[in-house]
Amino acid sequence: MSFAVDMLKMLTSAYNRTDIIPMESGKAPQTNIGKLFYLAGWGFDIIKDQTEKVRLWDDIDKMEGAVLNRFGKDFGVERGEAGDPIMRVMIKVKIIAMLASGNLDTLISSAAALFGIRPEDVRYQEVYPAKVYLYIDEDKLDQEHKDVAGIIAGLMSRIKSAGVGTRIFYKTYHSQRRKVYLASLVAKTVKININPDISDQYISSVVEIGSGIATLVHVQRAYYPQIMAEGK
Repeated sequence: MSFAVDMLKMLTSAYNRTDIIPMESGKAPQTNIGKLFYLAGWGFDIIKDQTEKVRLWDDIDKMEGAVLNRFGKDFGVERGEAGDPIMRVMIKVKIIAMLASGNLDTLISSAAALFGIRPEDVRYQEVYPAKVYLYIDEDKLDQEHKDVAGIIAGLMSRIKSAGVGTRIFYKTYHSQRRKVYLASLVAKTVKININPDISDQYISSVVEIGSGIATLVHVQRAYYPQIMAEGK
């Protein structure tokens, strides 16, 4: 709703407010006071839209272009040839690396922040000696994070402690449907009664009987998890 409509609604009944309903449906005002408020409200609407855009772009996940570049320079991150999604990841990694202690809790919370998921959605496994496996559920990621998953996994090495190796795995789900044909043996007995004619005392008849063997073919398919990156 525009400022012009709000201002008209604040007027008392002594003023003509017939433009409220038409202006709410997007039509131009007809009364003089409606036109006056329409011009004033148009400027206020522009200010509101720009203020809202500034508020949204204060979020690193919404920043784009030059605004993202200026934010990155505050942390010493240069764009180079990277696009906006990769630039956001680079800035987040730099901020986390400045604050991270490198322990397991930090690795989990850092992975969750970089992949845009909750920390409880990150599964981990400590592997001897000095390795940590992190498992990320692919279904929890949006397309933007899927596109830069490999880059995120590679940059995770800046957050971990020295001497600790990390691996990040995708948890993926696959389903298949196959037709299975089952056969059962069937035996048919054919009995033919032939009465020979007097003129032809010898009659020979050959009946072909086919038999089949039921066969079940078992197909087994193995899926192995995809390793996105390994840090040493």
